[in-house]
Amino acid sequence: MSKFAANLTHLSCGAVVAVAFGTARPAGADPLPEPTIPEVMGVQLKNGPDWTCERLREAHAMGFRIVRKGMYWNAVEKVKGVYVFSDYDEQMACAQELGLTVVVTLFGGNGLYEKEENVKGVVTPAGREGFAGFAAAAAARYKGRKVLFEIWNEPNVRTFWGSHGTHNTKPFADEYSALVNTVVPAMLKADPDCFVLAGSVSNYWEPSYEWTEFCFQNGVLKSGIKGWSVHPYGVRTPEEHAIGHARTRELLVKYGAPDLPMVNTERGYSVAKTETGEGWSGGEVGKTLGYQASQFVRQLLVDQLCGVRFSSWYEWGGNENFGFWNPDGSPRPVVASIKQLVAELGGYRVVERLPSDSKLDYLVLCENAKGARKLAVWTAPPPGGSPEEAWEHEVALDLGPGSKPMAVKLTAHPTYVALPAGAKPGKSVTTTPRPVAAPVDVETPAGGVDLKVFEAGKAWTFTKNTGEGSFALGQDADGTPIGILAYDFAKSNSKSTPYVIASTALDFAGPCDALTFFARAPIAQPLTFRVV
Repeated sequence: MSKFAANLTHLSCGAVVAVAFGTARPAGADPLPEPTIPEVMGVQLKNGPDWTCERLREAHAMGFRIVRKGMYWNAVEKVKGVYVFSDYDEQMACAQELGLTVVVTLFGGNGLYEKEENVKGVVTPAGREGFAGFAAAAAARYKGRKVLFEIWNEPNVRTFWGSHGTHNTKPFADEYSALVNTVVPAMLKADPDCFVLAGSVSNYWEPSYEWTEFCFQNGVLKSGIKGWSVHPYGVRTPEEHAIGHARTRELLVKYGAPDLPMVNTERGYSVAKTETGEGWSGGEVGKTLGYQASQFVRQLLVDQLCGVRFSSWYEWGGNENFGFWNPDGSPRPVVASIKQLVAELGGYRVVERLPSDSKLDYLVLCENAKGARKLAVWTAPPPGGSPEEAWEHEVALDLGPGSKPMAVKLTAHPTYVALPAGAKPGKSVTTTPRPVAAPVDVETPAGGVDLKVFEAGKAWTFTKNTGEGSFALGQDADGTPIGILAYDFAKSNSKSTPYVIASTALDFAGPCDALTFFARAPIAQPLTFRVV
């Protein structure tokens, strides 16, 4: 029986009842970190045991220099015009002592100002004015600190904006834009040097780009914000962040903000499938802890390659399977992975990705202030693929004239390679023979006839449609003819689901009750078969 294999490559505001105290940042100084490790490492903390001075010290000791924490409006302003920050002051002081930057996510409604049914966002003029007062109070309270204020969390989705509308729609974007355009001027009036982020977009799904563009059309880029934040949950692998980062940067260029900093304020990879599938990259259940350990490092390094100013992992603890700790409190493998990253690349910055003969291979050049250079190396699964699809192999790295190529082993988990002095690293070439597709046991249906559609010489037509790719005939490891469809998601500029087509004529005599195909597809969307 022939088989089919798919291989995809890849304003006014209320009175401010607060005082500013303790400055650790000169006026006008940028609180964004220098592009070195571990300065660009962030982590999400939540209320309870994770929002304590003890936890801040533990995070700092592990290597984190940025923490993200939600600040809830209705917890700060329980009486109109009176702002109480007692749930934050001690921890903010501890963060200052440790030199931590805090991303304060201003969030939540307040019944003192609006009580709209099924609404979680702020959607009325009175609500926006009230939120502006709260945000301005926070800006004044922590003036001079290493703080970045982020307006809301994922306002493009119903989870955090409300069930009165639909994800990623223009009405949601209009409501959020009105909030940003009201709040930011009030914050800048309270502290002209405060650093405000907008966006916090749950992306990169196709509709999220439309929502982002609606916001840009509404003038949020001219409101006074100093950065745009993203949450790249719409892709399965860290390497696919690059596609979304590039598209977002294109929108920033289109709307006149080509140099506005981009930051990743939330993305984690779960060790178990979530109810919605968000944050889950697939893979064998018994290996997910190891997958997470590699995904932390790969996310950070890919974001740095894309010019994203920092990455904040979701999350430190919690009970959603994203955290660093097992239910019994023991560390997951990701903790050792983080410590190894800091030990190997502490003080280094990402310089570039070296060329290779595979789009899935990553040899990332890093350099420290003394000129020492190291590589962080790994290989990735194909776009949309599961973690176990990464192919472990060796490459030969060109080190320049007069130098013998260096043999480098690539696995799904990043490893670190010191470069010899004077080396001029260039392109890497795969030296491990590529495997053929593994055989799959198939059972011919009773009375079935092999149509031999994948036999050598069978004519197939490949149509690129909205992308780039190819179709080839081959054999799996047991010699059974197969068809191999390759498609590179990164080559598509389509605003809808990208696809390619491979087609052939079927030749058989007599009536046909059913057609059976055996297919393997390492992609998020299933293959579609049509008989016409």
